[in-house]
Amino acid sequence: MDFFYDGQIRRYVTQFMRIFIGFKYQAGDGTQQSVPVMYGDLTRQVANIIRENSENKLPTVPRIACYITGFEMDQSRLSDPTFVSKVNIRERRYDSFDEDGNPEYTGEQGGNYTVERLMPTPFKMTMRADIWTSNTDQKLQLMEQILVLFNPALEIQTTDNYIDWTSLSVVYLTGTSFSSRSIPAGIDSDIDIASVDFEIPCWISTPAKVKKLGIIRSIIANIFTEEGQVKDLNQLVFNESTSGTTVYVNNRYTVLLFKATNNQPRDYDLSIVDQNQAVQTLGLNEKEFANKKLDWNTILALHGGFKPGSHIYFRQPNGYEMRGTFAINPVDPEILLVTMDENPNQKNESIASTVPGVPARGTIDAIIDPYSFNPIESFNGINNIPLGTRYLMLEDVNNSENVGLSIDIPDPTASSTATMYDGPDAWKGKTGEDPVIVANSIVEWNGNDWITIASPNTLIDPTYIQNLKTGIQYVWNGTEWLKSFEGEYAPGFWRFDPDPA
Repeated sequence: MDFFYDGQIRRYVTQFMRIFIGFKYQAGDGTQQSVPVMYGDLTRQVANIIRENSENKLPTVPRIACYITGFEMDQSRLSDPTFVSKVNIRERRYDSFDEDGNPEYTGEQGGNYTVERLMPTPFKMTMRADIWTSNTDQKLQLMEQILVLFNPALEIQTTDNYIDWTSLSVVYLTGTSFSSRSIPAGIDSDIDIASVDFEIPCWISTPAKVKKLGIIRSIIANIFTEEGQVKDLNQLVFNESTSGTTVYVNNRYTVLLFKATNNQPRDYDLSIVDQNQAVQTLGLNEKEFANKKLDWNTILALHGGFKPGSHIYFRQPNGYEMRGTFAINPVDPEILLVTMDENPNQKNESIASTVPGVPARGTIDAIIDPYSFNPIESFNGINNIPLGTRYLMLEDVNNSENVGLSIDIPDPTASSTATMYDGPDAWKGKTGEDPVIVANSIVEWNGNDWITIASPNTLIDPTYIQNLKTGIQYVWNGTEWLKSFEGEYAPGFWRFDPDPA
């Protein structure tokens, strides 16, 4: 079994310690003080730490220390170890934004998953809470507040995960030891410790197996002709090769589209995000690909083999599709080389421009954090910064809401000292003026100063720009800059048309 660690025992201990947080005691002057809680045996480990490894320093009291005293398998709760519980989960979509730009849940369906949970192993954990007090009155106050909670047990919850069937447990009080002192007390001045023992039934689970449901989310088929008549049934049969019918193969696994490294403006690479997901949805033998990479030759063979000129489509959030042709990378068959069409099919209004156009000078030289990048140092002097250099700024610079630095400059004409703001030197102009730049703005060097040529208040949704350093195109959605079309495409948002005719 591969390594895994979920901190399950730690969560039981943490929830147990939280039971004792917040208890107070009342001193003789009427004031109330909270009692700290820590993990460890106060008589040994923790007490030595509190004393700072010194015999001349006494630890403060009262305190409560919690620690594990036993952990063993509970044979009485053993069940069938081969049992697998399956739970189907349907999420609500969580990718839209409210009026303030914050993500929110919608009424649409989101991700769908099947979770296979293996039978957990039962254990019985015993814990002890040491109540460390300096006098009997402190002890009685704390014992009375604690013991009343267990009648006969107190329920705890280790996680708030909806599908975690081991999240609930109980804490049983099994015994108490009122004092650590013996009678007669003698001349020792040891601090009195009352111990309370507890028992917690717990479960240790192996990792669950999560699968995406292979269900139909949308049907892409038009049952009407251009004249509004219902098509012949034979034309609607999946993969029926009839004249005038386009064969679409809808893919149910996630892919990643990113800029190719061959410096061609319309070339992009397509790779599979999760090989196991692709193997399962394509109906391939999982054992065969356990130690073998899945390449596009295998995938396209399931669709009748690769045919030059075949099309691939990527659906955008606005409903339009971007189209291109594809070929298998001869060097790395796990990469599909996609060449976006330069001229989209004008007869089909649902096919958008392959790469959204950007206006003249709709480019930037880089996307930078103004507090970690210094253009003066980068170009070895302010006079060497090329005219027209453009940056997309990720943070505010000298914005009035974020000004936190000032210097006091003596005013020879006044009796007081005038206060003047001094911004970061990296973005000062040649005359030393501080520009006011808002986050997500585009700035340009005009030879003397950094000027804002586009700010969030003036940008039109959508506005496209291209990063000349990486070749990636970005779009302003009214709230933030996002990759315009590069990135992951979920099942149902991309498809093949393996028939170039």
